[in-house]
Amino acid sequence: MKPLLSIIFAIFSTFAVYAESKPLKIALLTDLHISPGNKNDKVMKRVIEQINSEYYDLVITAGDITNMGSDKELRCAYNHLRQIRHRQIVTHGNHETTWSESGGRDFEKYWHHNGCTTARVGGYLFVAYPAGPYMKMADGTAQDGNRLSWIEKQLQRGRKGRIISICHYPLNDDLTNRTEIVSLLKRYGVSASLCGHYHKPQLMNFDSLPGILGRSLMLKEQSKSTYGYTELTLRGDSIFVAERLIGEAAVPRYAIRQCTDSTVNSLPCDPMPEKPYNGNFRAECVITDNAAIYTAAQVTDRTLYYGNSAGEVKAYNIDTKQFIWTRRFSDPIYSSPIIHRYIIIVPTLSNGIVALNRKSGKVVWRNRECNCFVGGGVIADNYLYIGMRGAMLKIDPNSGKIVWRFAFGDAHPQGRPTVSDGKIVFGAWDCNLYCVDCQSGKELWRWSNGSKNRLFSPGHIIPRISGDRVMIVAPDRHITNIDLNTGREIWRVKERRVRESTGLSNDGNTFYAKTMDGEMIAVPMACNSYTEQWVTNVGWGYDHNFCPLAVSDGVVYMASRRGKIAAVNEQGKTLSVGKFASSAANDLRIDSSGELWVSFIEGTIWHLSISK
Repeated sequence: MKPLLSIIFAIFSTFAVYAESKPLKIALLTDLHISPGNKNDKVMKRVIEQINSEYYDLVITAGDITNMGSDKELRCAYNHLRQIRHRQIVTHGNHETTWSESGGRDFEKYWHHNGCTTARVGGYLFVAYPAGPYMKMADGTAQDGNRLSWIEKQLQRGRKGRIISICHYPLNDDLTNRTEIVSLLKRYGVSASLCGHYHKPQLMNFDSLPGILGRSLMLKEQSKSTYGYTELTLRGDSIFVAERLIGEAAVPRYAIRQCTDSTVNSLPCDPMPEKPYNGNFRAECVITDNAAIYTAAQVTDRTLYYGNSAGEVKAYNIDTKQFIWTRRFSDPIYSSPIIHRYIIIVPTLSNGIVALNRKSGKVVWRNRECNCFVGGGVIADNYLYIGMRGAMLKIDPNSGKIVWRFAFGDAHPQGRPTVSDGKIVFGAWDCNLYCVDCQSGKELWRWSNGSKNRLFSPGHIIPRISGDRVMIVAPDRHITNIDLNTGREIWRVKERRVRESTGLSNDGNTFYAKTMDGEMIAVPMACNSYTEQWVTNVGWGYDHNFCPLAVSDGVVYMASRRGKIAAVNEQGKTLSVGKFASSAANDLRIDSSGELWVSFIEGTIWHLSISK
């Protein structure tokens, strides 16, 4: 019997050595940006024909499969990718999570996972995971404790072979907890990390971990567009990287050693993240949650309410420092809970809209007629106004009954509507700003910037209204002043790089906006042409976080994508800048004492105040 066991062992040992030494050939697709009927959609047939005509051990799709993560786009992309006859692994990118009308649920409908997936091929384990950002403009992050635990569990499974990391985001400073992730990957001997996001292929240094950035499907260089993907060959201790254009032979780009490589180590690496500091703020971290937080922190009667990525809505007593109750739903909570009298209203992705008793957390009413809530709501004139996929709703907050439903298409409002003078104004990801009569639910007017690019839509904004003026800032980087009664455009400028983040003075006279260059600007609401009262640079540089500005007692607060808060008085003087987190703030809320509450994506909530 022993000789037979020895023979079997020798056979398996020989096979293991062969599997380890046999080169693996991989096709890396990333940044496909497919929309039905666009050029990338049309060229995908040729891409798949080329991939199917050759041998690949694995085909990897590393995110940004679509433009906006809509169901139509995902279905179109899925129908292409399902034609690939090789083994596949697919994860998503920021274009599937930032603008998703379903809060990311449509991706799971097609690929049956949430972006976390693995594949074992030959002697390798490929571990893919997403980094968001989820339902708002921010940096990527994998701060959710469950996400990091999942990654580590997979790495533990792969210790007997080589491991390749796959994340749409490069593991550099654009990922808020990149040092934590890279440290984890290196601890388990990960060979390299594959990524996309920047479109142009390159070799990167992630704290000495090799980073391989794949080319986008369409790459425009020197006014010429090319279409293709990245081809990897894993042989022995090396990874050979080539660029593969459609209809052409592979063009070698570079080769590196796995795990550590002198060429990689000689490349620039992002510095260590800046350490937190309080500035002139009095600051207290009140909540540190195990899950990510995407909602505002709502505070009333010394109780704090919020939702998290685990689908939990929590009530926390500020004085006793104890949770009063927790209510769990089936999906992450993206829409901020809304306080109304003795209830807190929770809009969900798939459990309807639910009212909970503020003290006990018990269900008061539930309306299952409507779902897919990813934006904010507002109580005005004792009614709740909130948008969902394709509609704006007026709801009786005491019963949950829908008073009217204004259906406008298949897009969704992601920001918060504003109600004034019997009118509700809101933007959607269909390129339009709408004004609807609060009584009848009938459209009064709609405005568009004239662009057909939905990514320039006023979909994630809060319209600022004072008197008969509406002011908005959208991703098209214009400030637009509109007549509330007619929808007539009064003026529109692209003077500074503004994007979505705005505020309004307590007297309604001044409009505030954050620029993408770390500035705050003040503009009179009633001016008939663009006029700057002042511009203040708070010194944190490039920023694209959505977080609205908040105003309290003569101080304007704004937040950055990397956990910073700035306080500027209404004359434009910077009072303080502090850093309290590594991730973006979701929202700034002022309590009844005029003090600030800030929730950060990484799962913390801070209570801040400042002496003027």
